[in-house]
Amino acid sequence: MNPNYKKTIKCIINFKRDIDKFDPKISHKLIEYIGELYVLYELEKKGFSVKHKGGQAGFDILIEKLNKKVEVRTSLLKNEGIYPKNVKYYGWRVKDRNQKKERKFDIMVDVSLNDRFTKPKFYIFTQKEAYSVGNVNINRFKRVQKKIHLFETLEAYKLAVKSKPVLVTKFERYINNNQKEFLNKWAKIK
Repeated sequence: MNPNYKKTIKCIINFKRDIDKFDPKISHKLIEYIGELYVLYELEKKGFSVKHKGGQAGFDILIEKLNKKVEVRTSLLKNEGIYPKNVKYYGWRVKDRNQKKERKFDIMVDVSLNDRFTKPKFYIFTQKEAYSVGNVNINRFKRVQKKIHLFETLEAYKLAVKSKPVLVTKFERYINNNQKEFLNKWAKIK
């Protein structure tokens, strides 16, 4: 019997609402987990038979009949001190510098959440698209070799490019200017 992803998501949202009264800094693990649950729920709604791997296999979800490996990355809107203070973005790591295996997944689903963990948006990338982002060197995040930053507004995007042009790769610029090509593009899973 499959777990009830929708019910679990509601429990986590309620837990977050309660714990925010005491400690608004939610662990990264909880953010990752709810992102995986949202993706599992969406995939099942679309008729896929899925198995949650939770990263134990080098990816998060297996679409069984297609034998497709799905990596889920989840982000809240943030500013980690890379760009000017008023520039907010969703940020997802694609590849670490020490990562040996290049092909860990077939599909990457980048989930953006609001600070209440609701209203997810799903940005779908094939493995080729995800790895098309160029390499970056970020002093604060030395491990990160490839990443995707999706900016909150067009103004924030332009300011990020102006202030740190080498940190916003050519393909990231394409993603930011063509978000609809990636938003909810579940048809890439075939």
